[in-house]
Amino acid sequence: MYLTGQNPHGGDIYDAAPEADFSASLNPRRMPEPVRRALLASVEKCVFYPDPYCRELRAAIGKFEGVPEGSILCGAGASELLYQYAAALPEGGPALIVAPAFSEYASALKAAGRGVEYHVLTGENGFRLTGDILKRDLSRYCAVFVCSPANPTGVTVEPELIRAIAETGVRLLLDLCFLDLTGRPGRYGIPSLLAEFPNVAVLRSPTKSFAIPGARLGYMLSSDAGLLERISRRGQCWNVSVPAQMAGVAAMGCGEWLRASVKEITAERERLFAGLQELGLTVYPGEANFLLLYSDAELLTPLAQRGIAVRDCSNFVGLDRGYYRVAVRTREENDRLLAALREVLS
Repeated sequence: MYLTGQNPHGGDIYDAAPEADFSASLNPRRMPEPVRRALLASVEKCVFYPDPYCRELRAAIGKFEGVPEGSILCGAGASELLYQYAAALPEGGPALIVAPAFSEYASALKAAGRGVEYHVLTGENGFRLTGDILKRDLSRYCAVFVCSPANPTGVTVEPELIRAIAETGVRLLLDLCFLDLTGRPGRYGIPSLLAEFPNVAVLRSPTKSFAIPGARLGYMLSSDAGLLERISRRGQCWNVSVPAQMAGVAAMGCGEWLRASVKEITAERERLFAGLQELGLTVYPGEANFLLLYSDAELLTPLAQRGIAVRDCSNFVGLDRGYYRVAVRTREENDRLLAALREVLS
């Protein structure tokens, strides 16, 4: 928890209490019914300690991902695993972060005493990561952090480029927390990628896909058993709660529900993209359940006055004032956002 300072993330509904929250990029269908039932059933089991080995959960994740259970480490959200991963990195050079990026990468690295450098992408080519990153001497870095789809741009990285980075031998933290909310969740061939490259660790989270951020659950995949052991030692044994474990097991069985969600999200994302462009805004064609836009006009306060929260992205490395991230919500909510923006920009 924070004691002081400003929360740098979206999804804080506890102060302003927005009527429509576009600042958190979650599945707009909310949690599936089996997950809701699992959370309710978990209350009775909270009289016991959580399973410190997450046995049932790891078995369910292994089946969902097609990887051995020994390749899975669970945590209290992907963010916790970032901090443990950073602390487990070998001593050496700084880490390289492909930016704009989730601010917790840098926070975790700095907390572990690691240096940080950035490979900054720009809007000129749509914030796309290219082979230019391979012109760097990647052997200088203790790890490279890449997110696909990237947060907050929603832009994905070509699988061939991911493999090219992995082939250099540098440790690669590949954040795929939003991948299942795109139309091509299998594009990276995670099982074969991990089997071929022990230097790759994949970060995943049901939080976004199944709309359970309050349950705090994430997991890391790697074929490097020694790395997972070192990461595990940086955490405490009961970090994944009973509700989180039971919700996670249920979520791993909701693949059909997730695929149906993606169809709805994709259709609404395309419609929202067109609507934002019609208002004269610069919108970047991401593939996730959110869109990055730019506006010369200030949007945060006037939208908040209309009960709508969006994510101000001016605190992302590589972005300036005027950039905003908006989640793809339900058709009704998206129409409300477009109507509010029409008023603000008129």
